[in-house]
Formats: sequence, structure tokens, C-alpha cells
Amino acid sequence: MDMKKFLADYIACKSVSSDRSCAAGMADARRHLVKFFKSLSIDAREISVGGHAVVFAKTEQKPNRPTILVYGHYDVQPADDLELWDSDPFTLVERGGRLYGRGASDNKGGHSAMLLAIGDTLAAGEKIFANLKFVIEGEEEIGSCSMPRFLREMRDELGADFAIVADTWSLDEKNIVITTGLRGLVGCEISVRGCSSDIHSGYGGCIPNAIGALADICSSLHANGGAINIPGFYDAVTPPEEWELLQMKRLPMSDADMQKLFGIKQFQLPDARFSALETMRFLPTLEFNGICGGFQGDGIKTIIPHVASAKITCRLVPNQDAESVKCLLQKTLVDRCPKEMLLSVKFEQASAPYWIDVERIKNPAFVKIMKLVDSEIEDVFGNGPIYLRDGGSIGIVPMMKSILGIDSLLIGLSTADDNIHGPNESISLPMVEKGRKFFRSLFSKIR
Repeated sequence: MDMKKFLADYIACKSVSSDRSCAAGMADARRHLVKFFKSLSIDAREISVGGHAVVFAKTEQKPNRPTILVYGHYDVQPADDLELWDSDPFTLVERGGRLYGRGASDNKGGHSAMLLAIGDTLAAGEKIFANLKFVIEGEEEIGSCSMPRFLREMRDELGADFAIVADTWSLDEKNIVITTGLRGLVGCEISVRGCSSDIHSGYGGCIPNAIGALADICSSLHANGGAINIPGFYDAVTPPEEWELLQMKRLPMSDADMQKLFGIKQFQLPDARFSALETMRFLPTLEFNGICGGFQGDGIKTIIPHVASAKITCRLVPNQDAESVKCLLQKTLVDRCPKEMLLSVKFEQASAPYWIDVERIKNPAFVKIMKLVDSEIEDVFGNGPIYLRDGGSIGIVPMMKSILGIDSLLIGLSTADDNIHGPNESISLPMVEKGRKFFRSLFSKIR
């Protein structure tokens, strides 16, 4: 099957999970997947437990064979910055060896490489020895909120030796990363209110200003250098293993390269022991994702705003607990809110961090697949993989660990050039085709 045709039809489905007006696009994406599975005579169906439905499929399950759970997500981020796109976000366009479109990289391109690799094998009349189960969800971009219930209710049917996920990053087409850790996530929106409505600034001097109070609260959450200024926030953080630091030395890039790539004047380093590249992988964060308050129109409006709000997310590293971090953040916000302000804190997203120590893996099936992946990546991409933690989060990965008891093999087909979540999202066509070749060889050799 032609990759560009498959992705063109898939990306045309406006599967934005956060937008209710895109319900038809979500349904189109699910139909696209079910049709594909059925074309290969693989049993597939949609399953809903209250949120966006999951596409679940499985090959004929035979005893005494390894069982693999293949994961992906069909939902995408909104494309609300249309003036910054060079082409329609939901029309696949090829330019300069890259495929452009919302979801091309995150994550339709990644899991399509796996699906088409399996399709290639079966269409050629060849057999795949392993039992395969597929979970393609529609809520990853909004926190996988109904997935814990789905995993619990489907626990018996989802049993597997391990999962394979192609929703992480690599450095480029020659330096593939096996992701060994994902940061967890705690997200909230805070608002402060000083009076019942906006007030003429002529009354200024005694009226509490919501923007000023919010700015004071937010600025107190970091110390000089960017360290997080919340008592107890770092208590559970453990240092990286020696093998992780050695893997970092294999990176074919430096802090200066990253600085140039992202157009950064200077990095802030909360812990001088770690470089910027290490900071992104080994340390937790607290970021302000949005801030709002007061008059936003042209010109000046002389008011004292009565309310202001900010969206905050914390990325957590292995050994940190999301619920504990919530409590620490809540207490700090309450303690630092000026007494004349009314504070509201609404927590939205939360997911646990995930980490696997590649030197101490106990699951024999996972040890076996890791050795096979090493050789297959070197054969297809030219170099053996680099084992690194990632700075991002995939909520279902720690869920599968805690609910199903399975670890995940995380293989990155995305790169920093893909601009996921931003305008002109794309994926390298050579990368996705090499990924397809790699997965075809891998699935054919799993025993």
C-alpha cells in the first residue's frame, strides 16, 4: 500500500479530540483504521467506555507465542494558527522530501509505519509468528482520560508480553532513539480575583490588581536559574544512572546546536551539574503555558482587572508521584496568594512518569526484543540505537505498566524538524519509509 495515499486519507480526517465540532473527523479516522484492518482480514472494532472510542484489533491468537500490543493514537492537536501554515493542515502535501499535515508526525505517521509494515507482510502472503493486538486511541492529546477505564475493563483481552509504541523522538534518520523514560505530567489552571468586576483605574492605589497578584505568584515559583521554588518538589528526584550519562555522550549534537535550532539567546540551567540536553531529560519542570487578564484590545483601556488566570504544567521525572506534586503545588499557591485575593486552582491533566532500566530488565521477552531491535535498527538505519529518556509524556505508557503490567518499547520516528503541535507539522518521508522497512523486518523475526 502506498504510504502517501494512506496518510493522505488519514490526515484528511479532522480528528481533533479537543474540539467537539470535529466529531465527524474523529469518526472518519476510526473508520479509516477499521477498513484497513478488515482489508487484511484482521478482526477490528470500535470500543467506547465513555470518551472517544478506541479502535481495537487483533490477529488470530495462538498459544505459546509472544504477544505484542501495538499502540498509536488517531487524535491530533488543533490547527488554529492557519495564517502560519503554508498549506491546508488537513491536506497532505509533499515538499522537499517531507510530508506536511496535522498529525503527519504526531502520531499518524508513526503508527502508520507499523500498520503498513504488518500489511506489507500479510499482503505478500508471509506470516507473522507473534500474536498482535492493536490499540489506537483517540484521547492522547487530551490526557487519555478514559483510557484507565478502558484498560481495566479490557485487561483480560489486552494481555501481552510488551507493547510497541512509535510516538517518540529520534535525532535524525541515522540516529534512532529507543526511549527509556517519559516525564509525567501535572496540569492546572489558576485564577485570582480581587473584586467583583473591572474598575476604573482612577480608583487605583487601594484596589487589588489581579494581574499584579498573579504575576507575583507566578514569579515566586522559580528561583534564579530556573530552579523550581516549591518546598519538597525535588525530594523524590533521583540522579540518572551512569549508563544514561554515557548514552548522552553519544548524542551527535551539543547545547549550542539546540540553542541555534530553537533560536534561544541563552539556556537557563536550574542545576549546574547538567547541560541543557541533560536538563531536558533528567530534571522536572514547571512551565507557564498561557496567561490571561485585563484588556486585550488595541490601544489603552484604563481599568483595574478584577480577575487574571494562568495555565501551568509540571513535567515529572521517574520516582516523582503526580498526586504528591499536586499537593505541593496547591499548598504553595495557597500560601503565596495575597490575602486580599481569592484564589481558584483547577487541576486537569495528570500522568505518572515512566522509566525502564535497560541494564536490569527482568522480563525475558523484553530482553529478547531489545537485542533484536538493536540489530535491526543498525541494519536499516546505519547505526545502533541510542538509549535516552525523553522530555515529553505519553499518558497511556505508565497506565499500561500499572494496569496491564507490561513495559513498552518506545521507538522514535519523529524529529525536532517535524514541528509537532505547531504550524507546518511534517514528517520525513525517508524516515517513515525506513521505519516501515524496519518494522516489517522486526515483526517477521519475533519468535
